[in-house]
Amino acid sequence: MNENARRSGPLGPGRATACSEYSFRQRFRVPATWAFRWCIDFTPYDWTNSGGHGSRRVLWLSPRTVVLDDTFPAPRHRRVRKVKLVQVYPATKHWVSTHIVGPNHYSQFRYTILPDGAKASVLRFEGRDLVWHGRPLSSTANRRRAERLRTEDAELWKRFAVEMERDFAAK
Repeated sequence: MNENARRSGPLGPGRATACSEYSFRQRFRVPATWAFRWCIDFTPYDWTNSGGHGSRRVLWLSPRTVVLDDTFPAPRHRRVRKVKLVQVYPATKHWVSTHIVGPNHYSQFRYTILPDGAKASVLRFEGRDLVWHGRPLSSTANRRRAERLRTEDAELWKRFAVEMERDFAAK
């Protein structure tokens, strides 16, 4: 295969310049079924309610398939748009989010809610984040990137846990 064939194809760039895989767990002091329903209750206000910045449009294509169209502030007064196709699997309490538009298109994230006794649950997060611009990352740089992403996403889910537990206590 020649170099040009590796760089582009019918679906765009042929190879990502980085692929960072990472995972973490987050415990919730709410039952698994309740946590799962809370997590998949996608609304336009999700980012605002969690203290984040950005906007979200939500389009349910079917009872188990949703498109999330998110826009976030970026450096130098720019905005970043990420569109995600989310497939929901209620029987196993998990959902998969695939980026279809944005700087990390084709990146994929799996979220699974597991019971931790009758009154608690755990989120198991698994992510594969692809980068399509710049020079390929060394394995060391890619490991550092994966750790940074893991830390950022785990911190976000810590905030979500507080919000979820507050909502559960108010019910």
